[in-house]
Amino acid sequence: MAGAKRQPQKRRRTTKRRPVKGKYGYLLAALMAVLCVLVSAGRDYLPQLGGWLETLGLSDVQQPQAPGAVHFIDVGQGDCALIQSGGKNILIDGGENNQGQRVVAYLQGLSITELDMVVATHAHSDHIGGLDVVMRAIPTKTLLMPKSAPGKTPTTKTYLDMLQAADETGVELVYAAPGQQFSFDEGKIEVLGPTEQYEDANNTSVVLRFTYGQTRFLFTGDAEKKSEKALLGAGTDLRADVLKLGHHGSDTSTSTDFLQAVSPAYAVACVGAGNSYGHPSQQTLDLLGSRGVALYRTDLQGNLLFNTDGQHITVQTQK
Repeated sequence: MAGAKRQPQKRRRTTKRRPVKGKYGYLLAALMAVLCVLVSAGRDYLPQLGGWLETLGLSDVQQPQAPGAVHFIDVGQGDCALIQSGGKNILIDGGENNQGQRVVAYLQGLSITELDMVVATHAHSDHIGGLDVVMRAIPTKTLLMPKSAPGKTPTTKTYLDMLQAADETGVELVYAAPGQQFSFDEGKIEVLGPTEQYEDANNTSVVLRFTYGQTRFLFTGDAEKKSEKALLGAGTDLRADVLKLGHHGSDTSTSTDFLQAVSPAYAVACVGAGNSYGHPSQQTLDLLGSRGVALYRTDLQGNLLFNTDGQHITVQTQK
């Protein structure tokens, strides 16, 4: 364990929200005025307001309750996570092509006007599909991504759209390599993998760990057991309090040895409701249960927010 202590789960209804800034402040004021009109007009019109809020993304945002925060944004059957460290913001993946606007709305609901880094863990569309929209909407400093094996550079439209958006908006492109470290205020991101080159896209996933004080979060993209074995063989320190399960909790990832090396208190499965892949697998669920790991799932609990003060972690869920 990385030293963090489990805390009782916080629910969204107890969350103290920060003031909404900028254009959203004016927008919220306007919506409140509309609410007054709707209340006087009768309750039949009230459901419409909730729909407008959902469309704008304002109803999907949970505000951090600590200086360090990790959001797992519900983008259906795909991955998207946001790290907040002091005033710095790092986005890891962006869901499918049709999720870009949802991610942008979530970020804007947090009053984020700049991304210090975007991480594209690997080239599959359920991870990078929304990143072109995000980078065009929100100024981004750096795009971190894996370097393809010779002759294996992706040629999909989704991948090319991402690169084009980065190029046209002046984003610096950085290829991930084990040993890289990036500091973000009091937090730190370390690139742990991949330690080898792979032909399979899942195993090319960037594996990184975010450390804030004594708390650690491990992100594995879609890395499967082959990549996990290489990390273990390299003697990589994998310990973390929170593990984002590889490949959406598939039985192709999260081996017994890997889970033992990470020794998390919490695990997160980024999955779509009723997905056709059977994610997360029963094998993974049984393994987590046998180790006493608390599992959070975006299909069942929606957006997830892990708050950390550097010593303790608390969890908020929203569905």
